[in-house]
Amino acid sequence: MATEETFGELVPLGEGPVATVLAAVDETSGQAYALKVFPGRIDRRTRAELDAELAILHTLRATVPVLAADGVEDTPDGRSALRMELCAQSLSELISSFGPLSVPDALALGEALAGALAATHRAGLVHGAVTPGNVLFRPSGEAVLSDAGLALRRVFPPDPIRALDFLPPETVRDGSADERSDLYGLGAILHLALSGVSPHQGKPGEQEGERVLRVLATPVPPLERPDLPPGLAQLVSSLLEKNADARPLDATSVATRLGSLTRPSAPARQDSAFDDFAAVAAPPAATGWPPPPGPAEQTQPVPRVRATHPAPSVPSVPSVPQPKLGEPVLVYGPKQPRKRRSRRAPVLVVIASLSVLAVAAVLLLVRTPREVTEPPPSAQIGGQAVPDAAQPDAAQLELLDPVDQGNFVELSWRSSETLDYAIIVVAEGAPQETVYAHRKTSHRLPVDPVLGYCFLVQGINSNGVVTESQPKPIRDAECG
Repeated sequence: MATEETFGELVPLGEGPVATVLAAVDETSGQAYALKVFPGRIDRRTRAELDAELAILHTLRATVPVLAADGVEDTPDGRSALRMELCAQSLSELISSFGPLSVPDALALGEALAGALAATHRAGLVHGAVTPGNVLFRPSGEAVLSDAGLALRRVFPPDPIRALDFLPPETVRDGSADERSDLYGLGAILHLALSGVSPHQGKPGEQEGERVLRVLATPVPPLERPDLPPGLAQLVSSLLEKNADARPLDATSVATRLGSLTRPSAPARQDSAFDDFAAVAAPPAATGWPPPPGPAEQTQPVPRVRATHPAPSVPSVPSVPQPKLGEPVLVYGPKQPRKRRSRRAPVLVVIASLSVLAVAAVLLLVRTPREVTEPPPSAQIGGQAVPDAAQPDAAQLELLDPVDQGNFVELSWRSSETLDYAIIVVAEGAPQETVYAHRKTSHRLPVDPVLGYCFLVQGINSNGVVTESQPKPIRDAECG
């Protein structure tokens, strides 16, 4: 167990995309609380922005289900931390333990979260990361939305790959976030609550790059569950629209719509305020969803938004040794150092296009000249070959000659249209790496000063069509 003079005994509860969460007990009051520790100290400007956000949340929390930090503190090792109310569990943990929620529970949860977002948006505050990890349940069973605000996200930006399941395409693409992004997060939470899986659940054998491109361009399939009330699947699909402008007007309208679905006894009527939902096609007939549980299964307790039964208790402070406060939350860099060679060996890289579901991540294989093999054939779906990047409607993409600066390389490229880009990197004797450049057309990439490299740029347009450049080498590497 970590013990610090300032905070007393600390128990690690978990790690998020950026910060680590610890449980502690106030030595004066005996009350348990949570301490969310960030990887560094915030500057004065960020502290002022954070204080303004917390002031808004403190005003709202008396009437809105939002969780506001009680204050900002500094750890003995110089990092900044938020002192917060300690909750029983997150939505992620709830779904992992009990599976999908009942429709009434999911509707109640969605209405509460939509109301929280509506209030924060009216107050001029964008949440920025509406994810299951930020939906917490108090010991009473009440659901609250935590970690609203952009101040800390600008200073400690999370790795989008770690939250890919629930981030909107615009945030994955360039880190942008606004009220429309929050609505996408609400849709992702409803999808998880009703199905038990994220909208962008990984597929067997799917490469990381393929999944990123799928999130950016492929529509989320509609929910298939026979007990959904009419209109709910369409509402979730509208919240998960790739085009931010095609999502519902605001969180207030979503809260009202969810409330009407929660109370089906109200007279049915066509409300012009919800025309933005009507454009979404109805989902296909449900298939494969498990039948409703029998009487024995229905007696299994599933915590509600305001549970009437006891919620899981807050974890007690164990006496076993735990990691000490001050250990790095995130460690950047290679998992193991590369071996440096006394002389440069030639490297031949065979670059092949692996197409899956009309999006592709390039697989680069480092081989000696005698190990060169023919490129694999195009992927097949339903007996038909998937078009590759050379199809007529693909953009033209050219990678310019890399500029070798010793311990880094300058890469630049040009395209006939706006694309989202990924850089495929292979160093001599090392596995393939993928670097996401969003919509930039240049990138400075750190490299080992003694190894040969091959680079390739891949892009995807708004229609999901993938194109790729020719590979370019440095230091006599041979790229094929």
